[in-house]
Amino acid sequence: MQKVLHIQIRPKDRDTADLRYFFDNPNDFKARTLNMASVEKLIDEAEKRYYVHQILADLTGTGKALYNWLDGEDRFLTEPINACRGTETLALAISTEGKLAHLPWEVLHDGNLFLAQRKNPVIVPVRWQDQNTGPGTPVNRPLQVLFMACSPTDVSPPLDFEDEEARILRATKKHPMSLTVEESGCLNELRNLMDYYEPGYFDVFHLSGHANITDDGPRFFTESDMGRVSPASAEGIMDALPHTPRVIFLSGCRTGEAAREGGVPSLAEELLELGAKAVLGWGRSVLDTEASDAAAELYGALSKGYEMARALGETWQSLIKNNARDWHLLRLYVAGDVPAPLVTPLKTGGRAKVPRASLATRLFGKEKVPTRENFIGRRRYVL
Repeated sequence: MQKVLHIQIRPKDRDTADLRYFFDNPNDFKARTLNMASVEKLIDEAEKRYYVHQILADLTGTGKALYNWLDGEDRFLTEPINACRGTETLALAISTEGKLAHLPWEVLHDGNLFLAQRKNPVIVPVRWQDQNTGPGTPVNRPLQVLFMACSPTDVSPPLDFEDEEARILRATKKHPMSLTVEESGCLNELRNLMDYYEPGYFDVFHLSGHANITDDGPRFFTESDMGRVSPASAEGIMDALPHTPRVIFLSGCRTGEAAREGGVPSLAEELLELGAKAVLGWGRSVLDTEASDAAAELYGALSKGYEMARALGETWQSLIKNNARDWHLLRLYVAGDVPAPLVTPLKTGGRAKVPRASLATRLFGKEKVPTRENFIGRRRYVL
């Protein structure tokens, strides 16, 4: 069971804003006035204490400052959180327009624990855009994920995408999912593949590879037809997805980072503006091993029929338990309602089974190789 506490900041004039929170009814809110200068102070503090070398980042101090700012003297945040004891998951849908997107909400800390470590309920800060979009309903079948790995020949280091795929499949062994692999890393080929499937067939599009914030804005380093780097904008990615899955996971560095202290939207935010409903991205550079661990944990939870927020919470807690340095960098952006479960649990009556993999092969010279349907990994063109 999931509850959503919306936390919204609405400017009143040049110097002040209303901080509001509400659960289901936006007209039934509590509010207090904030000085807008305090936002600039928080951003300045985050630059000094959080956006430094990752080994030196003060997660606890930054998280406490953010929590105390939201909580205030009247325990503005503490009271509604305490009222949700007994709920499985509490999503904190925090409006992150403009510079608010630069603040590291994932490390909110109540003085005892990161909120991400709490168990009753599991608390998950989510970056929220207020749109008229419903949470969706779970489909009565296994999770269906489209996976595309990009490892251009002229970008280093090369990506260990086979390991990431293998970890995902191991994590979902008891709750099987369908993993379809687009093996070229090229957006043109992705568009061709998408044309074979009906709208809604894929629940998640997982894009794995290198990314960065360039002079032209945030870019994901996809591949050209010949395997060389082809930097992709949000528009390029969305053009390759004629019908957009409910969740997009940008498994690349800085895909969830708003540059220039929030002055430039992240790639994840740009995808929301273009019609995506939920996007996961990384807030800074991330260790490849931790990115792969996070993907495996996330899909393990989603395949069980967990809500998106709970799946992210379970992922953070697993990473923290394993002393992962970068757990807090995995960020969830949503437009409208926080997503409901994508699929139903395994033992739901009438639930469809995972499609049987094709055992067909084709000849490659004198050797038999897997067809696209049961190929796991990547196959480059042979010249």
